[in-house]
Amino acid sequence: MKILILCSANTTMKWEKYYCSADFDEAQRFVCACEAEKISCRQNGTNGRPVYVSTRISAYQTAQKLFTDPKITEEALLDEIPVRSYKDTSKKLALWKWKFMAGLQRLTGSSRQPESRRQSAARAEALIAFLEERGQDCILVSHPHFIKVLLNRLRKHGYCVDGAGPFAPAPLDRILITRRDMHCGGCGHNCLLSNPGCTIGQEAARRREKKR
Repeated sequence: MKILILCSANTTMKWEKYYCSADFDEAQRFVCACEAEKISCRQNGTNGRPVYVSTRISAYQTAQKLFTDPKITEEALLDEIPVRSYKDTSKKLALWKWKFMAGLQRLTGSSRQPESRRQSAARAEALIAFLEERGQDCILVSHPHFIKVLLNRLRKHGYCVDGAGPFAPAPLDRILITRRDMHCGGCGHNCLLSNPGCTIGQEAARRREKKR
């Protein structure tokens, strides 16, 4: 099973530099309904793979613009981690502070945030179980912070993650997820056995083919 994870395109949301708590919460609700920015790139085929997207319109539009005739299914398990203001105040604070403090509250399990770190991890686990039950190659379109949680859970399940750095992915980043047994594992290249790029990987691929 190969999983291609795509980070949704930027939205048309125009963020302000400063917000009071009520305005920040309203902005968080509004961005969920914002459309994706214009994407200029060549479309690729899905090779028959199903495409699962979050319930945000920007994720649906990202899939439409990147692939030719995608079979798109909305899946709420792929939604971005929700965020709300970390306190009630009429004072305007910098946007970065609202986001940073909300993230800190989520990590510490504050009931003020709609979803805790543990709940996000549980949602990622439910998504992995959903995909493993189907066992088919697929494409996922989600959002930066949930993708980061999902990648951490996939690594714990022994999957290989190719294309991800230590931080949350940027819009339109692509990350390939494969099972460890689909790789050679004999050297630093760790080639996919379906397309080995070195002699060690090629030999491992031949041995695997003989066992079938």
